Amino acid sequence: MQDVLFICTANIFRSRFSEEVYNSLTLNAKIPSRAFSAGLLVGEYKTQKIYEPALRQLQLLNIDPLRKNELSIHVNDINLGEYKKIICMDQNEHFPMVQANPKLKGYDIDYWEIVDEPLVSSQISLPLCYDKIKKLVLEYPFD
Repeated sequence: MQDVLFICTANIFRSRFSEEVYNSLTLNAKIPSRAFSAGLLVGEYKTQKIYEPALRQLQLLNIDPLRKNELSIHVNDINLGEYKKIICMDQNEHFPMVQANPKLKGYDIDYWEIVDEPLVSSQISLPLCYDKIKKLVLEYPFD
């Protein structure tokens, strides 16, 4: 079972980075929890694999991405009932998209404040994201 679902817009940057970091941290700590990621507007972007700035940051963290060559997944194409915790990366950006998606109605969704490029550089946003994921791993098991 997947415990955490990270959601962003295209499932190429923040959510994919979060998935890879979470899974690396929990594997290394032998915590029986895994994450997955999906996007709200997958298919509307030219890039459909993990975005290069996220790959570079993962490399700096010595994390070898498990889904490096996989295409983005739309949130409507997964079983949301498998997840104990659903996190959207940026409330201002994603709340309207969540409200417009009937499949997401009724789910308890947490919102972080990890702002996308170009508004905030990946050199700022991804370290902030990493810190939030480290705290999240320490909260396991989720209620």
